[in-house]
Amino acid sequence: MKIALLLPRSVIYPSMSFDIMDGFKSALKKTSHDEKHEIVTASIGVGGNNKEIYTCSEQLLLNGTDIIIAYINPVTAEFIQPLFESSGKLLIVLDSGYHFQNFEKKLSNVYFISLEGNLCSRAIVRKAIEEGQNNFVFTCSFYDAGYRPPYTYLTAAEDKGATISYNHITPLKRSELNLSPLDQYIEQHKDVSIFTSFCGDMAEDFFRESSKLKNIASSKTYGSGFTAEELWLNKIPYPGYNWSCAVAWSSVTDNKENVDFIATMKNIKEQKANLFSLLGWEAALFITNSDGQSLDNIAVDSPRGKVYMNPNTGFSEAPLYYATVTKNEETGNCLLENITEVSDLEKERERLQYHILAVQDIPSNSWINSYACLES
Repeated sequence: MKIALLLPRSVIYPSMSFDIMDGFKSALKKTSHDEKHEIVTASIGVGGNNKEIYTCSEQLLLNGTDIIIAYINPVTAEFIQPLFESSGKLLIVLDSGYHFQNFEKKLSNVYFISLEGNLCSRAIVRKAIEEGQNNFVFTCSFYDAGYRPPYTYLTAAEDKGATISYNHITPLKRSELNLSPLDQYIEQHKDVSIFTSFCGDMAEDFFRESSKLKNIASSKTYGSGFTAEELWLNKIPYPGYNWSCAVAWSSVTDNKENVDFIATMKNIKEQKANLFSLLGWEAALFITNSDGQSLDNIAVDSPRGKVYMNPNTGFSEAPLYYATVTKNEETGNCLLENITEVSDLEKERERLQYHILAVQDIPSNSWINSYACLES
């Protein structure tokens, strides 16, 4: 079987493509399938040019490729889907979960292995409200404002009768970062808590500057998904306060598959075990457990737990985890502790799907880059 990987690039995660490939190849080798497949690759930049990705996919399929694995967003997947339906081949999308799809029904010949970023946002909203918080401010980077978590935070809060009373977006230029308006609002409204959405160096900037402002630093803070992604989190100086998060996976998730995954990845390189190698690893597991034609109803034992491919949606469903971001006493930076699985996610999945459909006919702008893929 010939398998092609469409790999993106990012200045935030420069090893992204290598990590996806290493995770994929390592899982194939671990399941003794590494010699059964021919693997080819192609670069897709930041995953934002649908026409180029279409042309690339078409050429690969014409050259005898059976499965294409791509780190792209659902809009791009829908754009290139006719190629796979007409050729009878399979597209596996590695999905951050930070975008919304524009289609209502499952796409034929397409499956999404998702980190469920927006579901993480709903989960952390639920945790905050269960802890007695009901009035929030929301802060995110200019970059994150172009994806769907801001909408998801808002609708999740509204679903539960809570309020986001103030929104704050940091400037595009890092040199212009200014958290004073946020700090001043909190000073005037002592009962608010904070929702955050940042990634990479933007998360580092936020937490560094927040540590200097007493009102932000003394408020309960909640984040999700890439805000608490460990590859960057471990490099961010501890801001002087703990905060809560919901994540798709952690290096300290307690199961045998995660221990094996981390050990295998560390044999390649330190910090090779991350969200991107995880996606590659899971893609290999789904392929080796399938007939090469359909992933419907397949469940695999992943480092993040049991991951199930929903035959009705074509999207994977997996456990999510609550965690506390606290201080690594050895490095002075951040780390995740108190990892606990989120329970009763089905209602959150249903409400997320409701809000995805509700906004489909409303004009809106968003970035088309695959999430976390930046050129500068």
